[in-house]
Amino acid sequence: MKKLIYLILVIFLFVYCGPKEGKVEKIMVDGVTHIMNPEKPLKGTVLLDVEKTREINPYLHEEVDLGGFYHVRDTDGEVILFNSNKTEAQRFSHDGEYLGSLVRKGQGPGEFPDFQLFWVYFMNDQIWASGALKMAKYDKNGQFLNERKIGYRPSFFVDENTFFIMERDRDEEGLVSRVTLVNLSQEREKESTEVDFYKERNAGWIQRKDRGGGGFTDSWGIPDIRTAYDQKSQKLYVGLNSEYKIYVKNLKGEILYVIEKPYKHVRVSMEDKKKILYWAKNDEFGKWALSVYPDLLVAIKEIKILPNEYIAVYRVTGVQTYEVDVFDPEGRFVYIMEPPEGVSLDDVKFYGFGFATAEAQEDEFLVYTEYTIKNLPDIFEK
Repeated sequence: MKKLIYLILVIFLFVYCGPKEGKVEKIMVDGVTHIMNPEKPLKGTVLLDVEKTREINPYLHEEVDLGGFYHVRDTDGEVILFNSNKTEAQRFSHDGEYLGSLVRKGQGPGEFPDFQLFWVYFMNDQIWASGALKMAKYDKNGQFLNERKIGYRPSFFVDENTFFIMERDRDEEGLVSRVTLVNLSQEREKESTEVDFYKERNAGWIQRKDRGGGGFTDSWGIPDIRTAYDQKSQKLYVGLNSEYKIYVKNLKGEILYVIEKPYKHVRVSMEDKKKILYWAKNDEFGKWALSVYPDLLVAIKEIKILPNEYIAVYRVTGVQTYEVDVFDPEGRFVYIMEPPEGVSLDDVKFYGFGFATAEAQEDEFLVYTEYTIKNLPDIFEK
């Protein structure tokens, strides 16, 4: 009898609290609005109409020795290609002209040593760089202005005194992963306040507890925190990637709303695990990694900011495959965004015109490439 009553309650909750077919519903849970989306997008799957509009090959310049690189672009079209480990950052104008190096290696003002998680940003009509627990500012021409010891490794800047960090530490109960907002004192560099925005236990890392310790991570199957920060709207999107549940927060740490969508986890075989953990050979550590790798993949690989307060959620659909779900500023699931054949949305950054990426050529060198998206005018400019 108890089992029958339980089954009736589950059916009732699904019918009356879950999203109706093709509709978005809002429910309140502990005073917080949850946007309950249907399984399919409201406006369907959209094949992107793209045009390659720009390429920058940094290796045409003898003085450039980036290896792999990340990229940032400002609204005027200036591009900086940089290597996080080698502390190298090369500037290019809107028409692709090489403008020279931004930083020098070293310990002096405006200089950064290697292997210190060096990163570059365009902020407030300036260029900011962080690494070695400090931040340096340069003008638009790359001239050094000043620097400041910050004592942290920022993930997203809000302003020069405020930024988000992602860190893992340990307490008496084990590993803890956190997303924290840091506010530095303007008067004293050593003073700061920290506010936890999100935390999870035993996320982001599978720890080996015997035979010397160690561990590994992976973006397809290991539960971890996923974040994205929209500088324009000042919203933080955060959640555990093993669930399709994204918390949207303001800078006070208040939950504005929660985005939810039905999702069924992908089950993987041992052969699938070997494909994902390609580095796991027949040595002892590799065998251990394969033996502890989860049997179910995560729900969300990445969250990315789109123009006009839309977001893209990279939903895992199989072994190293995904679809890109698009949500509007109200948290409604409006599109699945599909790239044309031969174009990948891996490792892209979205801008008002479309997106930029680093594409490998036949000689295996990377080339910075921009694509204009001609459709989806509610998101991208024509």
